[in-house]
Amino acid sequence: MSILIRMNSALIVASSSPRSTDAEINELVRYSSFDIPKEYLDIIRESTELEICVDKKKYFRLWGAKGCIELNDAYHIQQYIPDSLAIGDDECSNAVLYANGEKGPGLYIVPFSDLEADSMIYIAGSLEDFLVDGVGLDVFNCVV
Repeated sequence: MSILIRMNSALIVASSSPRSTDAEINELVRYSSFDIPKEYLDIIRESTELEICVDKKKYFRLWGAKGCIELNDAYHIQQYIPDSLAIGDDECSNAVLYANGEKGPGLYIVPFSDLEADSMIYIAGSLEDFLVDGVGLDVFNCVV
């Protein structure tokens, strides 16, 4: 069953765009040296540019395949944080990314102004943990 259907009650989808095309997803898979988790690919096969309100405090924007490539390139994410892939942002000043950081593989948040592995803050082990089980919602909301 879809992660988007099972989302935690503390989350509300404020807006979204149509799904990424198969061609866009294939381009993202070829682009990324990071092994993209299936959960992210499944979500962007349903919807993209999701703006998800977290506890009525802050927004999490999940990029589609095309935006993912564009923004990883624009911010040189892999140059600063190898073995990672930014998949979204907090609509403020932070990138949300999959990375293999200090707490192992998972979902991290890091300021766009300080793109270094040492600056990453662990959110959750996966998007499912975050969006369905609510793991790390408090951490996400506390990062300025």
